[in-house]
Amino acid sequence: MKTMRIRVVAIPLFVLTLWWCASAFAQARGMTIANLPAQAQSNISAAVARGNPDYYARAAGSDLVAENPAQKIRAHFAVSGIEVRSPGAVWKVAFSSYGYGESLTTVKKASPLASLNRVEYRRGSVTEWYVNGPLGLEQGFTIEQPPQSANGLLTVALALAGDLKAAVDDDKSGVQLNDRHGKARLRYAGLAAHDADGRELRAELALRGEQLLLQVDDREARYPVVIDPVVQFAKLTTSDGQSNDEVGGSVSISGNTVVVGAPGASDGTDEGAVYVFVKPKNGWSSMTQTAKLTASDGVTATELGYSVFISGNTIVAGAPDSNLGPGAAYIFVEPSGGWKNMTQTAELTASDGQTHDGFGSSVAISGTTVVVGSPYATIGSNTEQGAAYVFVNSGGGWTQTAKFYASDGAAYETFGSSVAIAGSTAVAGAPGASINSNNDQGAAYVFSNSGSAWSQAAKLTASNGTHGDNLGHAVAISGNTVIAGTYIFPIPERQGGAYVYVKPTTGWVDSTETADLTANDPSNGDQLGFSVSISGSVVVVGAPETTVGSKTDQGAVYAFLKPAGGWVTTSNYAAKVLASDGAKGDQFGYSVSVSGTTGVIGAVSATISGNTGQGAAYLFGQ
Repeated sequence: MKTMRIRVVAIPLFVLTLWWCASAFAQARGMTIANLPAQAQSNISAAVARGNPDYYARAAGSDLVAENPAQKIRAHFAVSGIEVRSPGAVWKVAFSSYGYGESLTTVKKASPLASLNRVEYRRGSVTEWYVNGPLGLEQGFTIEQPPQSANGLLTVALALAGDLKAAVDDDKSGVQLNDRHGKARLRYAGLAAHDADGRELRAELALRGEQLLLQVDDREARYPVVIDPVVQFAKLTTSDGQSNDEVGGSVSISGNTVVVGAPGASDGTDEGAVYVFVKPKNGWSSMTQTAKLTASDGVTATELGYSVFISGNTIVAGAPDSNLGPGAAYIFVEPSGGWKNMTQTAELTASDGQTHDGFGSSVAISGTTVVVGSPYATIGSNTEQGAAYVFVNSGGGWTQTAKFYASDGAAYETFGSSVAIAGSTAVAGAPGASINSNNDQGAAYVFSNSGSAWSQAAKLTASNGTHGDNLGHAVAISGNTVIAGTYIFPIPERQGGAYVYVKPTTGWVDSTETADLTANDPSNGDQLGFSVSISGSVVVVGAPETTVGSKTDQGAVYAFLKPAGGWVTTSNYAAKVLASDGAKGDQFGYSVSVSGTTGVIGAVSATISGNTGQGAAYLFGQ
């Protein structure tokens, strides 16, 4: 059997988001093209809508119509196909044929049939179906019998029409939809395919007249096969940006709010700033900030925004102040009327901070607990061993409650270069740690809070690590899963990668990785693993020095999906994400953050309106 999905979302100026996915289940020679990415979210969306008549399809003569109140779109189902309307534009999609290579079978005409929020077109051995729900309009195809000829690429053809014009990228991995003025309104990118073993399959997009073809080489595949493109929602820039602001030096997302650090902001003084972007009522679109956050006591080289993290209505931003002092972290709490230009609600400093400690180089927050990394702190006689500090807000203000560092730490290990926290578990990266005489191989440390104190629970290392890997340069945690980046691995190519560590059923212990995440198309100097983020089953890894075409250091981001059976030894990426307007030296992927199926990516060196290094952030999702 095989299934395919289209997700449609409307946002201002009508940016239409299409998301196609495919997978398959081998049953003799039968197969299904299926919507695996964000499967759990899709199931929830469908279940919620089944109990809500607002999402039901209703008769309109011989046709059907369905409203989507969450996405503000209206779908019209006719024998000729589906038409989706949103203020200002119309987009039409019709399943026209399928097969292998040039031998495509035209599908039979059929009338739409409705069952609550589900619409079906039954065409003999092929059933085309749609499910309307809060996440969007999902389209699928069930093909009970595969095409008889297996000569060429497995192909599903979609007939396109409407107000937007499609153009396929040179590398055939993405599609850009432009309006009649030639302005891009949709970025459909990150095409990748892999089979049930996690092996990448060659996949590409093609236009044939007014048809968009999804093509996969499945000759060596073991089903299910997944085709997973990702859509660019918006480009976020600052209204007061200047050269070398480094917007996107750090990013974080929580719900409908994106936070972007700009450590080089303030007229080139590196005083720094933090920008807040709030999702508009009609959805994300390219925009400038909702609010700008600054430090009331900021001075030259403070570098506010070197690190940022948001949880609920609270933002913490690091200002390591490497030139003038030990550093600080600033707390900003959203006012009752929403985010606005403001200075900090509170300022956090280390009780024993010293000059050049780098306090604030990394920050993380979970509920009322903040962790701040201080990677250059001296522990005993160990210069730059590094430490992390814990602050808790018990209602009367923020108080330092703990300081922790590696039990086996040594000089120059820079523990705290990265930190992450989830509930009572914290993680700190020590990229300078020596492992088995391998200098700077790096490690990540897990600490647990028993309720009265924090204690080291595990030291995480790489089974294939070597000197100079810098494992722990970036870390992230979600539930029982830790991600650690190693952007220099392997020496000397600096292709990079990331490691997955899953908490054993008996609790955290010293261990090596559960899975090793790498790119299937690595090149020297990509620096995959420079940034990492995880949300549930989705892992996002930045490779800011990836060359795209002839554009050196344009940067790329790889998204990995947790396999149905859990993380395996080696997991190939599900999608490769590029900026729609990426340029040489942008360093797209310098920072990443993911929440659910939406990710924000920093391009710290992007040129904006002639301002070199002003930087930007991009929103992607499914």
